Amino acid sequence: MFHRVVGVCAVAMLASLLTGCAGVVRNPLPVELAGQATVAGMPDIRAWGGEFSPVFQADLVESIRQARAVDPRGVVGPDGSVNVLSISGGGADGAFGAGLLCGWTESGNRPPFKLVTGISTGALIAPFAFAGPEFDPVIRKFYTSVCTTDIFKPRPILSLLEGTDALADTAPLAKLLEQVADEKLLAAVAKAHRQGRRLYIGTTNLDAGRLVVWNMGAIAASGRPEALTLFRKVMRASASIPVAFPPVYMPVQAKGKTYDEMHVDGGVTTQVFFYGFMLDLPEAMRAAGVTADAPIHLYIVRNAQLKSDWQSVKPRLLPIAGRAVSDLLFTQGVGDLYRIYTIATRDGIDFNLASIPVDYTRQGKEAFDCAEMKRLFQRGFDMAKPGYPWEKLPPGLRDRTIPATAPTTQK
Repeated sequence: MFHRVVGVCAVAMLASLLTGCAGVVRNPLPVELAGQATVAGMPDIRAWGGEFSPVFQADLVESIRQARAVDPRGVVGPDGSVNVLSISGGGADGAFGAGLLCGWTESGNRPPFKLVTGISTGALIAPFAFAGPEFDPVIRKFYTSVCTTDIFKPRPILSLLEGTDALADTAPLAKLLEQVADEKLLAAVAKAHRQGRRLYIGTTNLDAGRLVVWNMGAIAASGRPEALTLFRKVMRASASIPVAFPPVYMPVQAKGKTYDEMHVDGGVTTQVFFYGFMLDLPEAMRAAGVTADAPIHLYIVRNAQLKSDWQSVKPRLLPIAGRAVSDLLFTQGVGDLYRIYTIATRDGIDFNLASIPVDYTRQGKEAFDCAEMKRLFQRGFDMAKPGYPWEKLPPGLRDRTIPATAPTTQK
């Protein structure tokens, strides 16, 4: 899919160079107010993803207390462990993650999750995974029955000359989200939030060039009349591939005035995320008075293959650009896994990774090919139903046993 996106990006950039027309009129947030902007009525629902957040840290402590009020052990699975799920981007390849989740449910071993995070297509799956297996039919239908026209429709080529902000219109996706992300889902997310569970979705603030993490449970539990609208906007923003899809403009307030922020696909800044540098889990557990730590298992669903396919690249601008960006996204995704692995190892968290098998050959003919998504969904489902074979290390890192004593040197 990204190869096609790069092609149209090149066309858009060429059109921009040839024209000086104004596009979407906006009122961007001034840089000096970047640290003060809040969503009206919901001041503590988001944070920068790459730095420590006192607000989210305090909320994490509160989540532990909320969970222990329901069950003294907190949010734990049948074996007494805490479980976390992180779902990556990947466009139509999200069908793999959707199938894996449904197959996991069928296995009878899918645990409740203390924390769920989502980026891009993962942001479209994460709320339903967080809300529980009763929403499996929703993600199954979403990833096995939709096609390209259900996600976007191309804009007229002449719109490029008028300064458009994207090549396609995602009104179909917005309409689809109105159908599936409904009051029932919002209520389920809010209930889970009050029980000490957390749902985070990442977008990219394109003005700042930084990852923004949204506390979706806090939005759902806010009681604000605009909560559902904002919930859907964040989901759509996280899946808005720049240039191909239009940004989502988030109204914010700073110093008594209203501005807008331009938010796009979270995959611009990260392909998958855990809690990163935003939180200090061991300190939060101490602050909440937790003395007996339950084992924590992190499950990462990477909706991509962990290999780069060989291609004979044609000596032309668009094929070269497409291959370069594809490789950039691939290596970024691998780097994200190593960062998560480092943090998990530091904090004593069990690392588990799933990805599209390297022997899987795609057969789709369009960006969101319904038949191909059904096939990929089924592959994920079939792998998870008998018990998914989770990888314990990021790609390329071999497990090595260190000898107890150094070998003696022969003279």
